[in-house]
Formats: sequence, C-alpha cells, structure tokens
Amino acid sequence: MSVIGVIWDYDGTIIDSAKKNIEVTIEVLKHFDKEIETHLPKALQSYGNYQKANHKYKNWRELYKESYGLKEEQLDEAGSLWTPEQLKNKTIPSMFEGMAELLNKLKPIKMGICSQNSNENIKETLRHYGVERCFEAIIGYDDLSGSEQKPNPTGFIKCIELLELNNKSGTLVYIGDHSEDVVFGKNAEGILKEKGINVICIAIDHLSLNLNTYEKWSIQPNYFVQTVSELDNVLQGLSLNQISGIESNENNQFL
Repeated sequence: MSVIGVIWDYDGTIIDSAKKNIEVTIEVLKHFDKEIETHLPKALQSYGNYQKANHKYKNWRELYKESYGLKEEQLDEAGSLWTPEQLKNKTIPSMFEGMAELLNKLKPIKMGICSQNSNENIKETLRHYGVERCFEAIIGYDDLSGSEQKPNPTGFIKCIELLELNNKSGTLVYIGDHSEDVVFGKNAEGILKEKGINVICIAIDHLSLNLNTYEKWSIQPNYFVQTVSELDNVLQGLSLNQISGIESNENNQFL
C-alpha cells in the first residue's frame, strides 16, 4: 500500500524544546503562584526531571495537574497562557541533528504536524530553521478543545483533512517520541481503516529516554529508532521514494 503522507509530533521529535518549555512553564505557573520559583516542582528543577515527567503522563493537562499541582478548573487558563508566554520567550530550541536535511529531503510528500505545543510557536521555530514550507498542515494544542488533546485522534483527523488525505486510501506514517504518540496514531487508524487508510507508527528516542521501557508500552510502535539516520533508513524502507522521488536504498525492506 502506497505511503500517502507523513505526520509528525513536534516536541522531542523534531525539536529538543525541553529547556525552553521549562522556562515557559515557570512563567505560566507564576500566574497562579507568584512565588513558584522559590519552591519549583521537582519536574521543573532539571532537564532530566522534566523529560521524565513529560514521558510519564498522557498529555499536558495531566502533566500540569499531577506534576505542577494545578486544579482541573485552572487548566484552560493555563492553556490560554502557553502561546503568549512561548512567544515572549525568544529562546530558539535546538533542532535534532540531521532533521532539517531529512525534512527537506521528504518535502515532495505531504507532511503535517500534530503537537501539544502552540501552533504559532511551532511555525516560528520552523521558520527559523527554514523548514516551515515542508509542512502543509499544523495542528497545535490551541486548535483543539481540552477533551480533544492527544491521544484523542481528533487532531490527527483534522491534520489529514487539511492535507486533503482523508479520502485517499493508502498508508500514513506517524512519527513521535512518546508512548502516547503510538496510542494517538493507532487511535486514528481505528477511525481511518474503514476508508482504506492504515497508520504506521515510528517511535524516535533521540535521548534514550524509552530504550529500556518501550517494549512495555501498552501499544507497540511498528518501528523504534534512536537517530535521524535510523529514521531515514526506515522511511526509505517504507518506499517513500516511490512517492517523492527520494533516492532508493536497496538494503531497506518494507516490513
């Protein structure tokens, strides 16, 4: 079955945004506790702690409740503060090595992003790295209601509608770094299968956060990779070259 598009997660997949997200989260929490910096939650005390907490919970709403102590009724306000605080913070997060080259290589194929970061913040960072035009659709947390956040598949469905792929049969590839990204992709597949669309999920673990645990995830990814180079090899093996003119690699096979 032909690959018709590639959907990406953003944070931890394309961009290493943890350091910036820690800074922004602290600014958001100041709206609820002006003295938050004197007693930071453990998850915000270090890069490593933040990454562990981020991979522990399903989505940002759960993270904010369980790790930062916000109440359910405060979450919508916290969400509304994320975009302005992100845009006020001028830190440019790092793009993972080799990612820009891979995105440009894939550009002839339709690609989109589904993220729990803000739409405008994503676009601003992609512009900085010269890859915004690689993506025809971006769905951020602010494009969805609270109940529609990952792993609810609504964002995925909206993304492929913007890409005009929702009525085409074939294979979609979804790439993310979190266990819930796999759940998200497979939840979408459950809806799309009746249209002749299947979803292949690739988990990328740039920082080796999941290397010893991913085999225990409730839903397994179709592929698990640790570098952009490994991801490139898998995508070559999925015959993306047939769609986008990408140079083939005879050593890679569709599994």
